[in-house]
Amino acid sequence: MKYLNTLTAVQEHLDRLGDLPVFSATVNRISQISTSRKSDAMALAMAVMKDASLSARLLRVANSSYYNRGNGRVNVVSRAVVMLGFDQIKSLSVTLKLIEGFKQDGEEDDAISALLMRSFMTAAIAREVAELCQTADIEETYICGLLHGLGEILVAYTLPETYTRMHQQLQNDDATWSQVQLKHLGAHFSDIGQDIAQSWGFPASVVQSMDLMTAEDHPGSIQGNYQMASMADQVLKSIYGHPHETDLDFDAQLQQMAELTGQPSAQLVQCLNNAFKLACDMAQEYNLPSQALVPELRDSGDESLDEFTRKISYYMYTREQNQEQTDNSADVPAAAPQQPRVQPDADLLLEQLQIIGDMVTDHQPIHQVLAQVLSAIVDCTGFQRAAFCLLSKDHKSLDVRISKGQQTEDLERYFHLKNNKQGSFIFKVLGKGMSLLVTDTEEGDWSKRLPSHFTEALDPAGFILSPLSVGQRTIGFIYADRMAHQGPIEDEDFRRFNQFFLQTKMALAYSNQTQKNKH
Repeated sequence: MKYLNTLTAVQEHLDRLGDLPVFSATVNRISQISTSRKSDAMALAMAVMKDASLSARLLRVANSSYYNRGNGRVNVVSRAVVMLGFDQIKSLSVTLKLIEGFKQDGEEDDAISALLMRSFMTAAIAREVAELCQTADIEETYICGLLHGLGEILVAYTLPETYTRMHQQLQNDDATWSQVQLKHLGAHFSDIGQDIAQSWGFPASVVQSMDLMTAEDHPGSIQGNYQMASMADQVLKSIYGHPHETDLDFDAQLQQMAELTGQPSAQLVQCLNNAFKLACDMAQEYNLPSQALVPELRDSGDESLDEFTRKISYYMYTREQNQEQTDNSADVPAAAPQQPRVQPDADLLLEQLQIIGDMVTDHQPIHQVLAQVLSAIVDCTGFQRAAFCLLSKDHKSLDVRISKGQQTEDLERYFHLKNNKQGSFIFKVLGKGMSLLVTDTEEGDWSKRLPSHFTEALDPAGFILSPLSVGQRTIGFIYADRMAHQGPIEDEDFRRFNQFFLQTKMALAYSNQTQKNKH
């Protein structure tokens, strides 16, 4: 129950502070286009250009010394896409939007800046090591590293007083950082990060790599990405003096990495050096305070750690003093102006979130919670209809159990599906366990990728399909769409939908736990 209260508190504070742009429809769309073999550079460029801030930052990065090595000035997004490649665009987009998400009205928060830099450094180290090991999907390893510490960032961002008390207890009591997390949050940071990341549509392979228990259930790349990110994170915690769980000294940590990767310790030290140099190169491009990168000189009692820290600090201070200030800003091609759709009243949104929260707390039957969620999606977002579809126990058929909004009879007819040729599209989405968001069915190659029987039966302008699970078992999904000729799904639609979707997941988890307690 405590963990559900924590998740509720995190979500409520995100409502007030503003959701993280890393979870925006823009990033989801870029991720989907960049992973499709059928997409071209222009389709990806058009998706990027729908976000003016992201376009400007990507062009700035494309013209930085790290990425642009004698290729001439890059002034258009389409050329940046060709030069950097689809995978780089995806990982840069997630990085830039994550950083943007934690900027609060231009004010710098030292704790948030430090955690952001650690996440960025974890990702940079993971990428360097992945390149050294010739990992198949280097950019996914990078994303896993970037999101490894998401849960702690969320707590520090949304529950700063709780986060401060946690650090105070760690200093005053004889308790481990893990024990402190369980006491104050009812779970670990990784649990919070996983639940939020999953509810916002990150791939299952990334979500599963964020926690030891789920990673161990998936030997191979998922477990490898967890180990890569976890060890990079532990090394950085040692360097920066942050709370961590390992008792290993710096040399022993490097040796552990060497055993996992099969690479010599000296090569791994070079990876660390390269990652810090990359961070220095990119801090200005990402508009991050470079001082957050500089580790504090201290006598830790670990000679190798203190020596490495001294060298890094010296390099950073020297570089900062000698670095010339350059202006890499670029003009961004203006996208066609669009009039924003008027969103339903924000007070109604908060009212519905409170009603659903109270229903969960009061142990209301899950079907009543689902009905309220679907009504809230239709009333408080730009989606015009929504449905909960239940998967049969043998996972061979689907049926609509609850539907709300306009022309729901079309949903009820279409989603009466079996796991055969016609239903394979939906069952494949369920099998992946991640949300499918199509903001505009006329954009890119969606008209070719979506089955004709789906588009002919429902004719959506845009839609989202989000699988629901109880434990490790998928039970069905929530579907919501905008109808034909009603315009694409906007970021605000996506944001509000996922607020209700997260509450649904919490209700299912709480209901499942209650059933277990009865038995």
